[in-house]
Amino acid sequence: MTELASIKGQVAAVTGGAAGIGQASAERFAAEGAKVAIIDRDGDRGETVVEGIRAAGGEAILITAECTSEADMDGAVASIVDQFGRLDILAGCAGGFHSTPTIEEHDAETWRAGIEWNLTGIYIPLRAVIPAMKANNYGRIVSIGSAAGRTSSAHAALDYSAAKAAVGGLTRRAAVELAPFGITVNMVAPGTVMTPRIAVLHAERMEAIANNMPLGRLGTPEEIAHAVWYLSTPGAAFTTGTTLDVNGGRWTG
Repeated sequence: MTELASIKGQVAAVTGGAAGIGQASAERFAAEGAKVAIIDRDGDRGETVVEGIRAAGGEAILITAECTSEADMDGAVASIVDQFGRLDILAGCAGGFHSTPTIEEHDAETWRAGIEWNLTGIYIPLRAVIPAMKANNYGRIVSIGSAAGRTSSAHAALDYSAAKAAVGGLTRRAAVELAPFGITVNMVAPGTVMTPRIAVLHAERMEAIANNMPLGRLGTPEEIAHAVWYLSTPGAAFTTGTTLDVNGGRWTG
């Protein structure tokens, strides 16, 4: 492996690391030799992921925390730095979604919950890691957006689409501010990915969703994790404020 691709010995924090894209990203980081801190509110599932990483020869810890809580995230970063001495990478994979009501069926409570999960849950961890990354004049921040925030979607809820579009704005603004400190900030925007939650939520329209993809299928968490890994490497040092669309060709703007 070339030096530009190696994250061996680096420290990576993954929010939402107990399942889906977050789990796949955590496992990829560990396989590449990074020390991994999984941050998730689901301690039981998170511990299972940690045990799997350790069984494969990797190094990982679990921090049970709410990504929307400033106190939780400040404490999580302090714990990571205390245990590993530094923090090099943040993969912001926490988020959530629900069924897809129409705009008129959508209510304010659902809206607020969706914005909290999918925007605030990206912003607070991003903000929390900045001092630790500034201390080393190095950092890689990669947030998970969505094709639903890049173009119109018939399958994503209103709040989800709006929040994911806002993650793009957050990414671009943070990238400019943090560039002088050697910290890059990027976003990966997946198309529909086959996770357990997607399998349940879109069970009746799975075939239609797949047929809408030029590649004729849904993505996998591992394929998204590969994009997250790339943007987290030293070789991505000249890439910041951008979005990597990994969507099977559904949208190429």
